[in-house]
Amino acid sequence: MGKVFKNGNSIAVTIPKVYAHQLNIRPGSPVEWKKSSSGLTLVPEKTLKPSTEIDPEVARLIKKISTKYTQVWQDLAKL
Repeated sequence: MGKVFKNGNSIAVTIPKVYAHQLNIRPGSPVEWKKSSSGLTLVPEKTLKPSTEIDPEVARLIKKISTKYTQVWQDLAKL
């Protein structure tokens, strides 16, 4: 169970380690509170990579496939 404590002019809530780990919440992670009739729900903000970034592993696999099938790509381009 989490605890409530004073933090400057605000009130802070602790998140049990097991839940923080499951939700990938770390110190500084952006979160949002959703109010409902039953109380508040903590929602971790999804952080996505900008679409211009390609995962290095994906880039490596693309290069490997492109190299392996170079002749196929060239033959298809002639059609």
